[in-house]
Amino acid sequence: MKRLAAVLFACAAAAPFAQAGTRLDDSGSPRSRVEVQSRWLHHDEGLSPERLNAMVADITNLEFRLDTSRYVGKRARIYFVIPDFISGLRSVSGMRVEWRSRGTFLPGSALPGQRALVYDGLIQRPSIHESLDLQIYLDARHIDRITRFDPSFEIDVAP
Repeated sequence: MKRLAAVLFACAAAAPFAQAGTRLDDSGSPRSRVEVQSRWLHHDEGLSPERLNAMVADITNLEFRLDTSRYVGKRARIYFVIPDFISGLRSVSGMRVEWRSRGTFLPGSALPGQRALVYDGLIQRPSIHESLDLQIYLDARHIDRITRFDPSFEIDVAP
């Protein structure tokens, strides 16, 4: 019975945000395209196939300007979204994105097709300016050409 109550409480707590996310306009962001070089993560001999093919690409201080003007004064959750389809990637297991914020957003990680919570609270300004440091982990066995993707942000607003 306690377990059922905990599950019902968790569902009820999430209910105000149960709607599908709305993509936030980030067209005011200063960079629309960033060129990044990946590097091998490990250099030792005798590595397992996973470690032998592990690569990482670093993007520092990637700035986003999100138009939140429609949501000022409302409680909302903002998510960082990694798209389902990544050009140049043969399998979603071949990439993981991690980030740290230089502002108020939460740190986190996500795979292609996932979204991760970066903000939960009251929207106080018509525009949110946030800078992230990204680390993109790649498995070279799942890459067949230059990898390109366009992360986005979604917002869920409480009624």
